[in-house]
Amino acid sequence: MAELGDDAATRTAKVLSLPTRAAILALLLRSGAKTVKEIADAFSIHPNVARAHLDLMVEAGFLASETRRRAKGRPAKVYFTWEGEAGSLAEAGIDLEETKQTKELEVELRMLERMLGDAMSQLNRIRDLMGTDKEEWK
Repeated sequence: MAELGDDAATRTAKVLSLPTRAAILALLLRSGAKTVKEIADAFSIHPNVARAHLDLMVEAGFLASETRRRAKGRPAKVYFTWEGEAGSLAEAGIDLEETKQTKELEVELRMLERMLGDAMSQLNRIRDLMGTDKEEWK
């Protein structure tokens, strides 16, 4: 039997069901990339709690993360949304008219990747339930 709660709609609902996650998403949309510590400080929560929220949002496709070098110390992992990064670019004086279409394509690509991943997962579960060799379906 397939596990409940592993489809895209459930992941989306899980991300937005807590006010803290929705507020974190809103903050990142407004301000651009932030580290776990910056987010933890903004919401007066422990960094491990912030990291758990952020990692869930990355898994659900709402956020992305990358490691960025700083002037001093070790590189920091930052979390961001494409929309938040676009806001940071505009503040830096970079013309976004050229990137508007790119932004729309990026969002569409993320949605399609999520849908494709969910469809492949469902397809594999059906194959497993039918006891069919996956090589026969290629």
